[in-house]
Amino acid sequence: MVFSTFGVTVTASVFALVVSALLIVLILWLSHKYSWYDVRDSRKVHTEDVPRLGGVGLYFSFFICIIALLFIVPGFSFSSRLVFLLLGFMLVHLMGLVDDFHPIPALVKLLGQIAGGVLLVLGTIQIRGIALPFLPFGFGLGFLAAPLTVFWVISVSNAINLIDGLDGIAGGVSLICAIAVGIIHMMIGSDIGIVYSFTLAGAIAGFMLFNLPRARIFMGDSGSLFLGFALGGLLFIDVPAVETATGFSANETLPLNWYFFFASLTMLLLPVMDMLASILRRVRQKRPVHSPDREHLHHKLLDFGFSLPQILLIVYGIVLLSSGVAVLWLASRIWPATIPALAGDMAVFTVWVFITAFFLVIHFTNRRRKRLKAS
Repeated sequence: MVFSTFGVTVTASVFALVVSALLIVLILWLSHKYSWYDVRDSRKVHTEDVPRLGGVGLYFSFFICIIALLFIVPGFSFSSRLVFLLLGFMLVHLMGLVDDFHPIPALVKLLGQIAGGVLLVLGTIQIRGIALPFLPFGFGLGFLAAPLTVFWVISVSNAINLIDGLDGIAGGVSLICAIAVGIIHMMIGSDIGIVYSFTLAGAIAGFMLFNLPRARIFMGDSGSLFLGFALGGLLFIDVPAVETATGFSANETLPLNWYFFFASLTMLLLPVMDMLASILRRVRQKRPVHSPDREHLHHKLLDFGFSLPQILLIVYGIVLLSSGVAVLWLASRIWPATIPALAGDMAVFTVWVFITAFFLVIHFTNRRRKRLKAS
C-alpha cells in the first residue's frame, strides 16, 4: 500500500464518526418533522416517540468515508471487490429501510439477504476453510465456501437484528466487535481490513452518541441488517500477509484464514446464542421462526429487575470477553512462541463454557420465575 495505514485509519474513523453524528442530527430533525417514529408495542421498552432511522446515518457515513478515501488517498484503489462489497451492504440496508416504513414479508426479506450475501461472495469475501481449537487439522470448504458464507452473514445479520431491543445494546456490541475485527486485521497485516473495520467503528461511535440511554434514535432494521453483514463479512475481506499459522500441533500449519470463522463466531457468540435460542423457542412453540416475542436475553434480564445500564454492562462485558479471547486465540496461532496454542484453545473453551452456562442459568431461572408467578 502507498498510504500510511495508521494515519488513514485514524482520519477515516474520526471522519466517519463526525459524518455519522451530523447525519443523525439531520435524520432526527426530519423524523420529528414527518413523524418517522418506531412503532410501540408490548415488546418495546420505550414509551415515547423515538425515530428509528439511525441506520441511515450508520450506512451512509461508512459509505461516504470509503468513497472519499478513493479520491483522497493514493493507493486506496477502486476495485470490483469494493463494488460488490458496497452493493451487498447497500442492498440489505435499503431492504431494512423499506421494512422500517412498511413491513416486508419474511420470505422476501430472506431472499434479499441471500442476494446481498451473494454480492459479498462475488466480492471474494468467502469462508474458505474452518479450523477449530484442539484439532490438529482443518476443513477446506471447496464449493461449500460460497453457500456457507451467505448463510453466515445472514445469520449474523439476524442475530444483530434480534438483539437490538434496548437502548445501546446492538450498537455497543457491534462497536466492540468492529474494533476486535480491526485489531485482527492489524495482527495479520491487512491494510484494507484495518481501514474498513475502524471506519465502521467510527460510524457506529457517531451513532452511539445518540443511542445510549435514554436513546434519542434507534438504528432500525436498516442499521441492524447492515451491521450484521459488515461484521459477518469484514474479517474475510482480504488475503492476509501472514498466509499460514501454527495449529494445535507445533508441526501443523494451516491457512490462517481458516481460523477466521471460529474467531468470528466466538466474538459474536452472545448474539448468535440469543438468535439460536429464539429459533428453538419458536419451533418448540410451533410458531413461525420470524414471529416476534419478548423472550430475548435482554427481556429476561429486565424481568429479573436489572436496570438498563446494568444490562448494558453485563452484555458489553461478555462481548468484550469473547472478542478479546477470539483475538487471543488467533494470536496463539500467529505467534505460538509467545502465546502457546494450548493456552489460546483453553481460553476459548473457557469462554464458550461460561457463555453457555450463563444462557442456561438465565433460561431456567426465567422459567422458574414464570412458573412461580403463574401459581
